[in-house]
Parts: sequence; C-alpha cells; structure tokens
Amino acid sequence: MSRPPRNGPKTRKDGPAASRGHQARNQVPRPDTRSTVGLRTPGLAGLADKLRLRPGGRREPDGLVRARSTTRLAFVGMMVLFGYIAVAAQSAWIMLLPDEQLEDTAAAQFESAVQDRGVRGDILDRDGRVLASTVELAAVHIDPALLSEDGARRLARTLAPALGEDADEMASRLLVPGRRDVRLADGLTPVQVAELKALVHDDAELKHSLFIRKDPHRFYPGRGDGTALLGVVGATEVGLAGLERVLDDQLGGDVVKYVRWRDRKGRRVTLDRPEARPGNDVTLTIDARIQRVTEAALVRAWQSTEAAGAYAVVMDVETGDILAMATVPGLNPNDGASLEMGLLKNRSVMDAIEPGSVFKPFVAAAALEDGMITEHTVLNCEKGAWVVGRKRITDEHPIGEATVGEVIKYSSNICAAKIALELGPEKTLGALSGFGFGRETGLGLPGETRGLLRDPESIRRIELATTAYGYGASASAVQLAAAIGTLGNHGVRMKPRLVAEVRNANGDLERRNPVEEDRRVVSAKTADMVVEMMEAVTRKGGTGTKAAVPGYRVAGKTGTAKKLVDGNYGSRERIGSFVGLIPADEPKLAIAVVVDGPTVGPRFGGWTAGPAFKEIAQDSLRILGVPPDPVLLAEAEGRDPLEPVDEPVALPAVPAVAPAVTWTADGRLRTPDLSGLSLRDALGVVEGTGLALQVSGSGRVTTQQPGPGTVLDPGASLEVALR
Repeated sequence: MSRPPRNGPKTRKDGPAASRGHQARNQVPRPDTRSTVGLRTPGLAGLADKLRLRPGGRREPDGLVRARSTTRLAFVGMMVLFGYIAVAAQSAWIMLLPDEQLEDTAAAQFESAVQDRGVRGDILDRDGRVLASTVELAAVHIDPALLSEDGARRLARTLAPALGEDADEMASRLLVPGRRDVRLADGLTPVQVAELKALVHDDAELKHSLFIRKDPHRFYPGRGDGTALLGVVGATEVGLAGLERVLDDQLGGDVVKYVRWRDRKGRRVTLDRPEARPGNDVTLTIDARIQRVTEAALVRAWQSTEAAGAYAVVMDVETGDILAMATVPGLNPNDGASLEMGLLKNRSVMDAIEPGSVFKPFVAAAALEDGMITEHTVLNCEKGAWVVGRKRITDEHPIGEATVGEVIKYSSNICAAKIALELGPEKTLGALSGFGFGRETGLGLPGETRGLLRDPESIRRIELATTAYGYGASASAVQLAAAIGTLGNHGVRMKPRLVAEVRNANGDLERRNPVEEDRRVVSAKTADMVVEMMEAVTRKGGTGTKAAVPGYRVAGKTGTAKKLVDGNYGSRERIGSFVGLIPADEPKLAIAVVVDGPTVGPRFGGWTAGPAFKEIAQDSLRILGVPPDPVLLAEAEGRDPLEPVDEPVALPAVPAVAPAVTWTADGRLRTPDLSGLSLRDALGVVEGTGLALQVSGSGRVTTQQPGPGTVLDPGASLEVALR
C-alpha cells in the first residue's frame, strides 16, 4: 500500500491517543517560568502570565511592565516625600514662626504674669492711734494631686472639725479631678496655723499636701467706729468708700508686675521678685476716743427714739479740726460677709437737711452786726401767729414782745422772719453764706453736699421769711458744726480740716495740711453776744435743757424741721437737731447732732438730739482734760458752792495717748496699758482682740493683771481693777 503524501490531507485518527495528541497540538505553548524572577510556583506563574497579557490575550513585553511599575513606584514615592515635606514645613512653622495662640498655651504651662501691690498705708488718728491697717493673715491651701483618694478623705476627717466644716463636703472639694489648689481657710493667725499643722504632722502624705500663703487683710481696730468716714477696701486692697477711696492714691502702695516661672511639676522657681513700695500713712484730725463716745451716744439716741438714723460732728473751735464724725446705724468692716454698702453712707456730709430753728442765731448775728438791732431791741412776736402774703407763720411757743435773746431762747419763727425781712435778702443770705452755708466745706469727701441757699436776687418774700427759721434752705451736719464754731471762735470761720498730714513708709513728711482761716464773718463782740444769748436755751425755760452739762456753761440751739416725704412735708415725720458750744465762756468744742425720723417720744430737737449732745460733750471734755467749774457743778448737784467738800473737784487723769494693742510675729497679743481708762474706754481698747476682760470695782482702771506688755494668746483673761 502506498504511503500518503507528506503534505497531503490529514486524516483524523480515532481513539484516546489520537485525541490527546490533538489537544496537545492545540494548547498554547507553556511559558518559561525561569524567565520570571521570584515566581516559582505554578499559581504565581499563572498570575505573572496574566499581568503580561493584553486585552487581546497577547503577552506584554517585560520592559513595558517594568516601566509601568517604576512609574507607579515613583508616584507613590513622590507622594510620601511630599507628605514628609509638608510635615517638616508645618513643624518648622510651629517652631520657628510666632503664633500667639500657641505661645499663650505654652506660657500658661510654665509662666504667669503676677501683679503685686505694696502694703497699704495706715490711717491714724491725731495721736497716732491706728484706725485702719493692713495685716498679713495666713490662708491654708491643699494640693489634691499629692493625695490619694483615701488621703483626701483622711485629711478631711482630720481638719474639718478644727475648721468648723463638714468632712464629707471638704472631701468632695478635694476629690474634684484636675485641681491643684484648694483653699481650706483664710484669715488665720500664726497660732491657728501652727495648730492645723500639728494635726497633720505625723502623716507624711497629708503634711506634704498642705501649704500656707499670706494674704493682706484690712483691719479696723475700732470695728464699727467711724466706718462711714473711713470706708472700706475691696479684695484687691483698693478703696471702695470713704477716706479709703478718697485717699487711695496716698494709701495704696506701688504696683509691680513680673513673671512667675514654674517647672514641669508646677513648682515655683522664680528667683527675681521685685519689692513693691508700701503706701503712705495718713494722719487724721480725728480723736479715736472722742469718736468712740460719739458713736456710743448716737446709738443710744437712735435706739431710744427708734429713729431712722442719727449722725454727729465734733469740731475743735479754734482750729476747725474734726475730732469725730459718726453715723448710725453702722457696720463692722472687719466682717466682710456682712458688708452692706448702704450703711457706708456718710450722712454727716452727704445729707442736706432743712435745719429748722438752728438758723436763727446766725440771722440774729447778721442783724446785730449790721446794727439794725441791739441786744436790747424788743420785737413783737405776734403771740404765735403772723401772715406774710398768703402764708401764715406760727410759733410752737407763742410769745408777745421779746428781745433778741428771748427770740433765740423761745425759738420764735415769727420774730426770726421779721428780722430777715427787715435786714433784706442781700445781707441775710450774704451772712449765711459767710457762715459756710451753700458752700463746699473743702473736705473732699465723696458725695459731699454743699446744701441749698437761695439766690438773693430771685428769692421771694415768703422764702426769705422761712429761710430765717431754717425752711427752704438746707445744710449738712459739718456745715452746722462749722457755723456754730464760727460764733465760738469770736466770729472767725475756720476751714474744716480732716487730714492733718501724710508720711511715707520711712516716716518722712510728704504733705501737711495747715490750719487755715476762712474769713471773719462777724465781729468778736457780735459773736460773743450771740453765744451768751444761746446759753439761755439750755437753762430753765429754754428749749434745750436736756443738753445742759453739769459743771459747764453750754450755748446751743435746738432745731425741729418737718421731713419731706414724697415731695411733701409729712404730718408727723420730723428731723431733730441740736448744735452747741461748750464751755460757753471759753468754747473748745462745736458739736452738731441730728436725729432723723424719731418715732418714740417728743419729736423736738431738744428731746431727741439734746441728750446725745450732753453725753458727747461731757465725755469729750473729760478726754481732753477740761475740768468742770466747781461753782456750776455745785449748783447742778443742789449744794452750796461755798460749802467745803471732802475732796477737791478734779477730773480723773486720762492717758494722753490711748493704748494700742500690738501683735507679736507669732500672732500673740501684747497687753496694752489700761491705767486711767474708764470701763467703757477699756472695753473699747480690747474689743476685737479676743481677750476676756474681767472687771472689779467702778471708776477708772488702777491695776491690771497681767501687766502692760505681757504676751498673751488670743482668748486669755485680762483682769482689771477700777476705783
């Protein structure tokens, strides 16, 4: 059989072998796996083949695949590089370029701006007694970060009873997350601090968490005495009211600012801390002892009459120095929790009242000085009723004919009006202005009123008539005291003076306010004549007998004015006043007392303000060492002045300078010398010190145990014997 041609038609061979041969011939050639780096397994090799295949199923060259992979790798690398560059740029921006917000955040962690103020200067009375002073008292703080939860609760159980607090409440304050400084108590003396430290001394954890800071506190030894005058300071030692506010530039120390640094644990590492210059000390003309008796007398007048308030001014006649200026009700500025700003109103300079009949002596002085009348001139007081235009003027004590002295004694509105009308507006109002009414006193106290005095060119006839007896005009208590003092100073008005001098912390004189004469208002003859007329007011039959002081001649004038209520005069509301000079024969003191709105007993000034004047005058003269007249004292006691007495009349000795309580560095007290003081004055000295005063006898202090200068702990007993 012939062999088929080589290139002839191919015939299919049946059978399995033929089928396998046919499949082998139709398969795609198997790739060489050795040419693919890293692919040694059949699965990965198949994957590599697929990556090289184009969509049409053809294999891509290795060079093309490598180029595409390199491009992708470069792109990813560039993106990572750009990321690093952005991070580096942002870091450089943060570290090298200023950013206020970041700087503030960093600074707050390690530094803080601190402002320190120099110690505030003292306010002293005329004899150097401290009226206001700044003391450093301790405050106890805890760092809760140094305590475990059990330690915080243990500390609360230990200290809460000693501080009068609830232990659970204290523990809750200590366990607040993130707190580093908790103030437990302030205003503590060194003795109290030592007691608290002793409670935690044996517990290392509690001991290390407790630290002490010193804070300035303004202290007023007289407590409520003169609060309306002195004022108060705020938490930053800046004056808020009264003299503390007016004299803030003098009293306040210099302010220094510096940066306080802390380490990473929050500990202070500041090395250079500048010292602030202390404030100046201010000496007033006030006498702390006279201020004390004035306050006490006003409290009794206020309580006995159930009035809205009472105030008074005591002035030295010869110099114009204000020795006392008091207002009640008041407050204790040492108790910061009970401060009521309304009670800090200094009514002696801020309240302008219609003075009523106290104007009459000044109108009479103007007429006498003019020569229009003499002390012997007889005036018709119309038996208590007189009509001016359409208005009717009446007298509380109707009289017919009277001399000028009797007009003052019986307080006739009608005759005072007649004198003013005849004298005329120019001379009447001009004289009143000369006495200081309608003018500023020059004290510079906050809210001071100048009062009201009408214009002589526009005043109506009825207004001039009512001005003569204190209606339609207004004045402050300081103006009243200065005016009555003018008569006592033989017609020369002195400028009221409150600040005597200012000295720096080294004691060097910075400023001195001299005694100044304002002007001569009337002649000495006229002034002395009116003073003598005013003496009848406190004698039998006068309107001011309750102001009489045994052993002294008193010249004064009562005043009772209707009080304005909602723009109209109230039917029963009154303001009672008394102004006077003592001793009348050689005046030392001018005193003005005002009782606002008495509701119990007679509303007349002689009844409401007269007793307070008597008490203030009597105690003040005793303090100043002015003895009573033996003859007048005998008459007041109802005995014959020529009758011999067992002991000569003498005023008990009073210390020239009131003793002051001083403190040692560890917070203990040095006992003051109370010799010669009355019980009231002795109580005033030790009040607020914590000393328990034990008294035996009556009169004045003769001995004390322990003796002066002994160092005592607060709460110790001080025994005094009086005789």
